[in-house]
Amino acid sequence: MDYDVIVIGAGVGGLSAGAVLAKEGLETLVLEQSDAVGGCASSFENSGFQFDVGACIVEVLEAHESFYDRLGLSMRDYITFLPNDPLYELVDILSGERFTVPASAEGTAEIIARHSKADADAFMRFMRKQGKLMDDFTQVVFTTPQYGFLDLLKVFAKCPRALTGLQYLMLPFNKVVDMLFVHPFTHRLVCNSAVIGGLPPSRQVGMMLWQTYAEHAGMYYPQGGMGAVPRAMARALDDVGGEIRLSSRVESLLLEGKRARGVVLDDGTIITSRAVVSNANATDLYLKMIGEENIPRMVAKGLRSYELSPSCAVGYLGLDYRPPLQAQHIMALADPELIDLFWSDVCDNGMAVPQSVGLISSPSYMDASLAPEGGAALSFITMAPRRPGGADWSEMKWDYLEHGIEMLDAIYIPGIKDHIVFKTIATPEDFEEKLLIPDGCIYSYSMSVLSQMIFRPCSRSKCIKDLYLSGASTHPSGSIPGALYGGLLAADVVLADMNGRRRG
Repeated sequence: MDYDVIVIGAGVGGLSAGAVLAKEGLETLVLEQSDAVGGCASSFENSGFQFDVGACIVEVLEAHESFYDRLGLSMRDYITFLPNDPLYELVDILSGERFTVPASAEGTAEIIARHSKADADAFMRFMRKQGKLMDDFTQVVFTTPQYGFLDLLKVFAKCPRALTGLQYLMLPFNKVVDMLFVHPFTHRLVCNSAVIGGLPPSRQVGMMLWQTYAEHAGMYYPQGGMGAVPRAMARALDDVGGEIRLSSRVESLLLEGKRARGVVLDDGTIITSRAVVSNANATDLYLKMIGEENIPRMVAKGLRSYELSPSCAVGYLGLDYRPPLQAQHIMALADPELIDLFWSDVCDNGMAVPQSVGLISSPSYMDASLAPEGGAALSFITMAPRRPGGADWSEMKWDYLEHGIEMLDAIYIPGIKDHIVFKTIATPEDFEEKLLIPDGCIYSYSMSVLSQMIFRPCSRSKCIKDLYLSGASTHPSGSIPGALYGGLLAADVVLADMNGRRRG
């Protein structure tokens, strides 16, 4: 064998798995199809501006600390995280009111109290009790492999208090919000958490309210841009003896019967190994890289049954001035019903609606070195249909970008269109082509209850021996901390199964 383990994909999950395996003495090779590590968590430069490809927020800093701790390294030697405070600048699209949400939970409660003292008190009770409980439960979910019903029971055995909050798991997000808060302003404020989770309030799981707690527990931005996160992980992997090859696309898995024995690259190169960890989308892994003829029919049927997460388009703007922002991130404050309407138009009806902005981010607000002196880099993320009805993205993407800029100028940053010196856009088709994300779905599979934990592909393949999974499509979830923890879970399972086997 050429290697003990081959890892397909240098996303956050692949890097975390590969580094831990290398640290434990397994000869490990990470193969990445693009010319940079990170996938959706990467960055790119154009005309002197640094842009985040997709992800632009770091939460659950414990996940990153756990990665470096597992390697016996100090995170501070590799990366610096800058705290976001305020968390957001919010624009009420009904009244035009603008305000910032502070990192302090107490400060946010003061904003809520301007509209409802009862809701402010309920918000603080939630943060102190239910929010902390949801945080504890989420940490258990992140660190517990899920292969079947008994593993699900282990989660509740480790965190029995979660049984008292089952309504957060089972009820829709908007119903839980209705239970906790009475004023429409509070509903609009907390429903932003549903949007960040990739589903509208009526379809999002109540557990996503944990996002509100997690943001106030700490929201960060990496110095050097989001791409600094995977670049730092790649340096750590190299320091513990792992190897990364860029521009090396895996075409198929090399099988020996029903056992993974390496990979075949798109140029025909064969690389053998004792085990394979795939950070690729699970559906693509099984149906394309392995082939439907090599897996049970029920596995193929199950993979096709997954509801995909929403896809998105991202506009990237280089500005010749520093816009008057009050925070790195700007979001709309909108009624839950309006968010549901936008989601339905885009995801159910395939309408390309530039007004459905989910998040505006200016990385140079936190790190001025990410733009030329006196300028700023800015991106805006919109929900976008994978297949816009009656149109083709290649034909409409530039008009879509212009409509988005008009919307930014009219609602969020008046005058911005007069200061744009660089602009481009990435559509769902671009994400699929360049990052191999099926249909450009940012979380891979839906973040609904029926796509989580035992319902999501697990760390160890059940039909191909010596094959393991990590990444957005795998338990724990499609988020950055979920993918990172998923890589650690995959590495632990590989180490247990290898049981001392090394390349001889």
